[in-house]
Order: sequence, then structure tokens, then C-alpha cells
Amino acid sequence: MWILKWLGIALLMIVMLGFSIMNIGQQVDINLFFWQFEEVPLILVIFEAFIAGMLVWFLIAFINELKLRADLRNARRESEELHEELQALRNMPLQEPFVSEPEETDDAE
Repeated sequence: MWILKWLGIALLMIVMLGFSIMNIGQQVDINLFFWQFEEVPLILVIFEAFIAGMLVWFLIAFINELKLRADLRNARRESEELHEELQALRNMPLQEPFVSEPEETDDAE
């Protein structure tokens, strides 16, 4: 499975490199809210957008990992508590249920 992951990464890098080489001479103007950049190489814009996307993906994956670890920790804690309860129930002594005899009442009055 790891080989498929690395092949996918290599393929993505080759496609990105090929796209960058095809557009190496392109210049673009960029407007970012209040800033304006003129004649920026397209390859730089593509690379920065790729890095920004990777950072956003990393943050989302990191937050998801933290949530999953917390869920796993809670599940383990609950499992241990249930195991302890089961052990306690198994170790309880077996006793005959105490059945009291019905009390006699004087209703003959």
C-alpha cells in the first residue's frame, strides 16, 4: 500500500513539474485584497498555491488526528471500566436468594 502512496506523490510532482515547465515564461498580475503584484512568474504562483493547499490539508489532518486520538482514549477508558465491572460481577459469590416466609396476620377479629 505504501508503494501506491509514493507512486501517487511522484506522479503529482511530475505533473506539477511538467505544467511548470510548459508555463515558465508566463507572467501574471495578482491582486490580493489591498496588495497588488505585477508580472509575477506563473510558476511561483502555482508553487505558492500548492504549498498553501498542503498547509491547509496538514492543519485539517492534524486536527482530525487529535480528535481521533481523543476518541480512542475515551473508548479505551470505557473498555477498561467495563472490563473491571465484568471482573467484579464474575467474582461475586453465588448465594441463594433469601425468600422470607409470609407473615401471619390476625385477620380473624
